[in-house]
Amino acid sequence: MSKIRLLFCASKLSTAACITLSVNLFFLFNIQPAVSQKASTQQGLWNKIFQPTRNPKPPVKPRKGGSRPTQAVCMISPDAPAEPRVVWNTQPLFIWNNGESKLKPANPLLGVKKIAVADGNFPINNPPENPQYLSTQIVTGKQHIAYQGQVLKPGQSYVWFVFLSETSTNPMMQVPFKIMDAQQRDRITKEIRLIEKLQQNQKASPEAIAFAKTKYFAEKQLWSDALQQAYSIANPSQELSQLQEDLPRQLCSTGNQGRSGKVLRYTKHN
Repeated sequence: MSKIRLLFCASKLSTAACITLSVNLFFLFNIQPAVSQKASTQQGLWNKIFQPTRNPKPPVKPRKGGSRPTQAVCMISPDAPAEPRVVWNTQPLFIWNNGESKLKPANPLLGVKKIAVADGNFPINNPPENPQYLSTQIVTGKQHIAYQGQVLKPGQSYVWFVFLSETSTNPMMQVPFKIMDAQQRDRITKEIRLIEKLQQNQKASPEAIAFAKTKYFAEKQLWSDALQQAYSIANPSQELSQLQEDLPRQLCSTGNQGRSGKVLRYTKHN
């Protein structure tokens, strides 16, 4: 496929430092309509990006936990395909869907109260008495949150856990994921910066910029990063706001749960 070579210089540097990138011409023409068209959300383009996630075999395979309906927490992103999900962002966004009791819908006791991230070598099957996580975050009342611990390292594997109590040391579920290798991550970082620069040059809105980045990540099947961009807008349009509300429920609904996950059952400590 034809390619165009784009050259731009970092004007703030003391020397003429330039970055040369080869960007797929087809991709560039695909994202340009979203740059300046405020009507993009009116045309349902946000929903179109994430339409593949609603298929019977979605690229996002949320991990449904708990055999009891009172603990049906669903871990969405990073998700749990056959192989650990590879993520570009070193401070990823974690998304889950809280369970509801059939007898007491929206019971706040059923939600995730805390999450934690551990190194990929964490002994999941034989956890220590006082587990040392890289980060723990209280998330009561939330269903997504950006990672706030030390920046994760490219090429390294990690595990994120969910807890049903703010004080519990026994996670209910876990999902492994991996930060993208440094070389590939650096290449994508340059392309993302170029996309952002092109959008800014055309006076694009923050949501239009996020849309272009989301489309880029989706085309590369980097769904965790695509979702992170979609959740990054402080004041989303009506369509995007509705997508943020509907997508977790749709992904975790009966008949579209992806692979079922194993619930962790620790008995060493409370």
